[in-house]
Order: sequence, then C-alpha cells, then structure tokens
Amino acid sequence: MDILEHIQELYPNLTKKQKSIADYLTANPEEISYITLAQLSQQTQVSELTLLRFCQKLGCSTFVGLKEQFRDYTQRMIRIASSSSYFIPELETGEAPERERILLKICNHEASAFSGFISDLPFDSIIAASDEIRRSNRIFIFAHDISKVPGEFLKSRLLILYFNAILIDLSDLEQTQKTLRQLTKGDLVIFFSFPRYYFPIGNIAKKASEAGVPILTITDSDASPAACYSNLLLICPTSTELFYNSMTIPIAMLNILASCLVIDIISPAERQSFIDTLSS
Repeated sequence: MDILEHIQELYPNLTKKQKSIADYLTANPEEISYITLAQLSQQTQVSELTLLRFCQKLGCSTFVGLKEQFRDYTQRMIRIASSSSYFIPELETGEAPERERILLKICNHEASAFSGFISDLPFDSIIAASDEIRRSNRIFIFAHDISKVPGEFLKSRLLILYFNAILIDLSDLEQTQKTLRQLTKGDLVIFFSFPRYYFPIGNIAKKASEAGVPILTITDSDASPAACYSNLLLICPTSTELFYNSMTIPIAMLNILASCLVIDIISPAERQSFIDTLSS
C-alpha cells in the first residue's frame, strides 16, 4: 500500500484539520518530496505541531519519514511514466525491402519535420536564450531519461565555451532538492522536458521560479508542464511514428544556440578557428 492509499484508508477517521492536510497532500503528492515543514505549514494554514501529529497518525515518527514515503511514491510514478515509450511496427515480411520501406518512411518524416523547423526558426527566442546564458554565473541543466542526451550535449557545448554548466539528473530527487535550495541570483535553470513528461517536473519548475531565477525550458510544446513557469521557451517538435521523441530537432536547436553564443563571445578574427574546434 503506498502513502496515498494509506491516507485514503484513514481519511474517514481524520479530524477536520487532518482532512484538510490530507486533501493538500493528495492533490500535490510530487511537491511533498521538496517542501519543508514550515512551507507545508504555510500552504495548509495549520501549525507545524499539527502537521507532526498528522505524520504520527500516518505512522511516521517524523516529517522526514513522511517525505520519504512520498519520495518512494514519486519514484514509483516515475518508473511507470518512463516505461515503454515506443512501439514496434508490424512487418508484413522479414525481408529487407519491407524494412527499407519503413526506414524510408521514417527518414522522410524526420526530414519534413526538420525542414519545417528550420524554415520557422525562433531567432528572437534563441538570441534571448543566448543572452541569458551569457549573463549567468552558474547554469543548472535539469534532465531525465532520454532528455539527458541533449542535456549532456548542451553541457559539453557550454563547458567548451567556459560557462559553469552542471547537469542534474531529475531522477535523483535528493540532488534535485538540494540544487533547488541553493539557487541564487546569477543562476540560470534550464529544463529539458519531452513526452512522456517527467512526473514531478511541473512542481520542480515552480520551486525554481519561486527562487527568483530565470528559467529556460527546451520542450516540444508550450503546454508542457514546466512551460508556464519559464521565462524563455525553445520549442522542438520530437514526435515520430516510431518513437515519442526524436532528438534530431533538439540537437539541431542546441547547435544553433551554441553557434549564437560563439558569435556573441568570440572575436570575428577567432570565430572560424574556434568553430572548427567544436567538432572535437
């Protein structure tokens, strides 16, 4: 039985105040892994002592124990959300021509999507993102699952350009929470967010925005969970007939963003020789 099921089981026997706490926890399960006792007290408008008694009612001796149960719940939801995110098309035969036909169809789809992306590049957003990166003392890149691929790629590009870039694996809840607490003026947060969206990312983005730092989200849609908390968006369509996410367009976007940074920070006389080093 997970923590939410346990709360549901005890709910009929809770006091009015305890039910209000239970309602908040049930409505915001992903938030509890990152919230402090004082913050939860403020959000639920009950005293810290009442919250601690509620924890004991659930069988948790401390608030940390309650957070650990919610962390376990969140991790389970992450595993469910990260399960098989693609399908394998049925082949009419096992012969090479059939495989080639499917591959050609996939290639044509990617080429069409890439052509549309290039013809409608959001230059204003790319330049604004470049300016924000140049102003930053520390750049925290948050990514999960397949998003770690472009996350690592961006980190390597930024390190080449001597920016202080750190990649945070969102599945490491403890490190994520620690980083959110340490955000300060001069920091920039970059989220990678593609389907299936990482379960707690909306709440994590909310916490980052509450720290008052600028947020750049690289995602497939302005309706993605982190988008509403972001100062800047770079939209990269990723859907294909085979996979939820093709990284063709996100990687292209990052190359364009890195090129913009090079143009901004390298003198004209040095640009070509520096661009040549990027291939390494």
